Amino acid sequence: MQKIKWDSQAEFVEMAGNPLPGIGEVGYLHARDGKKLRNAVFMPGQKPRATVVLMSGYSEFIEKYFETIGDLLARNYCVAVLEWRGHGLSDGNSKNPQRLHLTRFDQNVEDLEDRFERLVQASCPPPYLGLAHSMGGQISLRAARKHPDWFVALAQSAPMFGLRFTPAIERNLRLALPWIALFSGVDSWSRFDPPTRTAENPSVNRVTSDEARYNRTEALFAFDPRLQVNGRSLGWAMTTFATIRRTKSPRYLKRVRTPMFIGSAEKEMLVDNAMHEHVATHVADGRCKVYQNAMHELMMEVDPVRRTFLDDVDAFFVEKAGI
Repeated sequence: MQKIKWDSQAEFVEMAGNPLPGIGEVGYLHARDGKKLRNAVFMPGQKPRATVVLMSGYSEFIEKYFETIGDLLARNYCVAVLEWRGHGLSDGNSKNPQRLHLTRFDQNVEDLEDRFERLVQASCPPPYLGLAHSMGGQISLRAARKHPDWFVALAQSAPMFGLRFTPAIERNLRLALPWIALFSGVDSWSRFDPPTRTAENPSVNRVTSDEARYNRTEALFAFDPRLQVNGRSLGWAMTTFATIRRTKSPRYLKRVRTPMFIGSAEKEMLVDNAMHEHVATHVADGRCKVYQNAMHELMMEVDPVRRTFLDDVDAFFVEKAGI
């Protein structure tokens, strides 16, 4: 691995019960607008067979994936983890550091582009393989279409290709949001989207059937509240609906050439599983598998589910990359 040239130093949040998975470096790279975005790279104990670029979902952060990073290291992958703006210890666009705000979803794609070039290609060994979850799946889909030479293969965990609304509700929300923004201010979603976690309104588990792993994430939020995303802006909602509408078009998808494996959760409560089959059908090389009794976070699920998912991802990478 080449020496990493960080723009500024960063830190890991280390908590008992969530140990560092191995030897890793963490640092900030600055986005085009100067925001500091946190990233980490972990190397296995022997020469890696490839690099996995781990792209997490909404409200997630590097430390949440320590266990999964350890699993990938044990399979002899180098792992590069990219934190999105407004997530974890990375700078965001909102005046409130715990409220997620965007006016262009393209900003996420641009942040990925810059770090893929400055971090992954500059310092990590090829071939490059993508592993994305939820919102990270939408970002990686956009990037794969724009940069077909980046990833030899792209694996998706419950990607945000659609949300669990009926078409009528989605259409009405998409039409109503600009008017709400006009009369209340783009960054004022707080009056319509209250904080996710309060003393009176504790978080509800809709993401995994593994209570221990869910509680570990909640403990990380309590240990360091800076890690927590606690609400979204109107701008975030509008840009999310817009990118989903754009990327579900068969005309858009047919130009995605990167081989793609999509894992869906049978007991999904957040994203639209039908869109997973839709995307797999329309990209050049796609396949989809439903994991029985699983909820949204496949990599945070009970051992049999997450082990099977990671085995499937590994087999897919071996098939497509020849590693």
